[in-house]
Amino acid sequence: MKRVVFTLLAVLAMLPLCAQRGEKELNKEYEAAIREYLEQDVAGRQRTMQRRAQQMLVNLPNEYKLYDESYVTIRTEIVEGLKENGEKELNYVYDISYNCKHLEGYTDDYPLGAFAWETSNSCRAICSLTKTFVEDVLNDIFRAGKAVSVKIFSSTDGTELSRVIPYNGEYGNFRYCPTVFNGEPLRISVDSATGIQNNCQLAYIRAQSVREFLENNVRNLARTQNDYSYVTRSYADTGAHYRRSSIELTVHDAFRETIELMTADKMQDDYVDVNIPQGTGNYDNAYVLIVANEDYDHKFLPAVPYASNDGEVMQRYFVKTLGVPARQVKVLHNASKAQIKDEGIHWLTDLSQAVALKGGETPTPQADIYVYFAGHGFTDFDGVTYMVPNNLDVSDIKALQDKKSKGCCKRKKKAQVDDCQAYDIALKRGEAARFAKQCIAVDTLCAWLKGKDKRNAYPVNRLTVILDASFDGHQRNGGLMVRSDRKVEANDAKKSKRKANKNSDAIVLMAAKADKTAFSYDAYHHGFLTYFLLKEVKGMASQLDSYSYQDIYEAVDRKLNKESALQGKWQELYGYVDGKHAGDWKTLKLGK
Repeated sequence: MKRVVFTLLAVLAMLPLCAQRGEKELNKEYEAAIREYLEQDVAGRQRTMQRRAQQMLVNLPNEYKLYDESYVTIRTEIVEGLKENGEKELNYVYDISYNCKHLEGYTDDYPLGAFAWETSNSCRAICSLTKTFVEDVLNDIFRAGKAVSVKIFSSTDGTELSRVIPYNGEYGNFRYCPTVFNGEPLRISVDSATGIQNNCQLAYIRAQSVREFLENNVRNLARTQNDYSYVTRSYADTGAHYRRSSIELTVHDAFRETIELMTADKMQDDYVDVNIPQGTGNYDNAYVLIVANEDYDHKFLPAVPYASNDGEVMQRYFVKTLGVPARQVKVLHNASKAQIKDEGIHWLTDLSQAVALKGGETPTPQADIYVYFAGHGFTDFDGVTYMVPNNLDVSDIKALQDKKSKGCCKRKKKAQVDDCQAYDIALKRGEAARFAKQCIAVDTLCAWLKGKDKRNAYPVNRLTVILDASFDGHQRNGGLMVRSDRKVEANDAKKSKRKANKNSDAIVLMAAKADKTAFSYDAYHHGFLTYFLLKEVKGMASQLDSYSYQDIYEAVDRKLNKESALQGKWQELYGYVDGKHAGDWKTLKLGK
């Protein structure tokens, strides 16, 4: 009896230790998955910034354009660091620089003796890009109160100053201020009384000009705790391409809140991007086209937040959870209408014919086709919904030309950069028709996949179309953009339904009706529809065969409605089906 009592007491004494060890093991179990998620997220943001940088540089006014031999490079990474108390932290590093090769006499780099950031088109470009990216793509990383190390690199060529360069104290007077010059620590003084007398001072004042821009123009840096340092250099050689600046921003402990949230959420398995479950079946008859259009090359079509991530994670679920062979899933990013048709639709129709069972007058269809689209949507005057592809030619639409555009906020101060991407452009009937002609109507998509009539119909067993897009002229963040200047009619849904399913037998799931906005779930970096659809599939991964389209639709609709309403951006799903599946769609299984 005593042995039993002592044993019980020993077990009870160890319970707190076991609980503590269990919690640590749980955190360690999730640590690798969370780190993988963060690495993928950072890599995705870098791709987004590189694409946007290319677009922004192309769209610069002529007087600010860079020459072909000027290259802007963006580097981002997660770097481990140590806090003052010795604890580990994950820091986020953003680095932007440029290189101009042998451009003597051009304006890409600083003119001889100049130091203001706006005198160099390249420096102007990296400052403008940094403002845009920190305030938009990296907004949640540069959170209020974060400690940020701002390192500014600036250089001169080897030309010795033959005279004192006037300096009027534009960026302050400096006395014995620390810098690193040509690899050596140095204290430097510059003031308006003595001016700039050597290259070390010139490089330092160029760095101070960049600091002044960051402090006065980048909103996020006004709410962070910033520590500035300067690395200056004077090259031995001469030439304009040696006069340049670059910026490195390090956000310390950048992901603490995200890691804490993810650790708590992962206990409930709320993150769909990680721990993607392995399905139990093979879906050999499925063929999937995913179009993820996040970045558009026209300034009146702003980026679609997280669309690229939507497409990439959707692809992983089709392959890993639903068991679709990887070669049978194609992903197109920022695709044009021609690419969607030639590289996507033709690929699907060829496959549907190739796998059909031959024999008799008509082939027996075997292919289950899925088309997923994340991007912008558009609705014409007849209430017909369209997917907006990339690379639109809208040269014949006056409302989309710069001189006719309205609703774009312009900065008045020279030192500020026009970063406005919200345009409310209402197209009249004729222009809306020309815009729609550049897009892809849902009914056209279905017609491409089924053929225009029964004689040319492709042997498709089932066609499922999923559209995570707004069709009402709003962005995912609720901001305005291009729309048709139309009144919403009561029979719009009937028109769209009737046209979309003509000879198509399609099952269509839309993130919202044509007159409603489809938002993004910012906390999880997805559109609302995509997140809750993947969340539902993740939860039922081991029992997909027992869940019908109706089960999934009702679960997603219920949870999406509640969460979007809680966030103050209420969104309702919209789905319709006609043709041969009108009577059986409720019992159709996702994984079969």
